[in-house]
Amino acid sequence: MPIYTIEEYRVRASGVNEVAQTYLHHDLVFVGLFETYRSADDYIKAFTGLLQITVRLKVKTIIAEGNEAAIFFELETRAPAEGIVLVAEWHRIKDGRIAHVESAFDGRPYAAMFTGGQS
Repeated sequence: MPIYTIEEYRVRASGVNEVAQTYLHHDLVFVGLFETYRSADDYIKAFTGLLQITVRLKVKTIIAEGNEAAIFFELETRAPAEGIVLVAEWHRIKDGRIAHVESAFDGRPYAAMFTGGQS
């Protein structure tokens, strides 16, 4: 179940936010390098912004066990945060939906977006 849910979410999240949101638990908590979002709505809003500068999001592998999955993907973005980074995310599933995500990556290309212009 987690692999299907997460793969489907990744495919659909690349442009259809209403559909992507159906894969997220309403109480979703996303813990990122710079910010934490405590609802599916807040996460979708931030993710939509990221998609505006995303050139490519290529899933490298998904490793799942029970209601947890680790996803490794390469993210390429354009200005104002140009870069290519390997992202690791730990997803936990609750009631068949993504309920908790922790994300880790090299944040240097994105630091200026979150620190008032300092990198």
